Amino acid sequence: MTADGPAPLSDGDRTDTIAAYTSACAFFGERLAAVTELDWERPTPCDDWDVGTLVAHVVTGESLVTRVLRDGGAWEGTVDRSVLGANPMAAWRGTALAALESASADGVLDALHPHAVGDLPGAVIVGFRVTENLVHGWDLAAACGTEVELPEALAARCLDFWLPLVGTDGRIGAAGSSFGPPVLPPDGAPAGVRLLALLGRTA
Repeated sequence: MTADGPAPLSDGDRTDTIAAYTSACAFFGERLAAVTELDWERPTPCDDWDVGTLVAHVVTGESLVTRVLRDGGAWEGTVDRSVLGANPMAAWRGTALAALESASADGVLDALHPHAVGDLPGAVIVGFRVTENLVHGWDLAAACGTEVELPEALAARCLDFWLPLVGTDGRIGAAGSSFGPPVLPPDGAPAGVRLLALLGRTA
């Protein structure tokens, strides 16, 4: 930490941050590719969200990354299934690629950007998105009746990101509002199961 805010990331940290975001997006994309026409109305582990709404939430989130990191816009938007259009996979791919490109621009991860919870470094906003893609990818698989394990290294990274943000009541803050209250993971659970438990899921 410096007098002006968080210390700039090292080149290695920047590379690792974009790599984590890329891998998390790929994880979600793999789950989305398995969704069939019969799955879109299925309920998900997210209260009141079916599969279509969950996918629209993730697509909207990637669009906001581009708006905020590239264009300097506000982090505001509602979940509207119309963003999926006739080809949800194409809609997701386009917004994910644009978000990754925006996050990879010089200086973006260190700079402060407007967010729903206040001005945040780009690296923190990307940290939120890594978790969103990873955990909502798991939600998507669970809704469609498929068991998947979260990639251990990515899950461990997300745990390291979130644990400092957990309040005294065990809940995470407003930035994690799409997740539920934590549950107790089994003893000796791997990082993926512990991350899901922290965000209200039982693997």
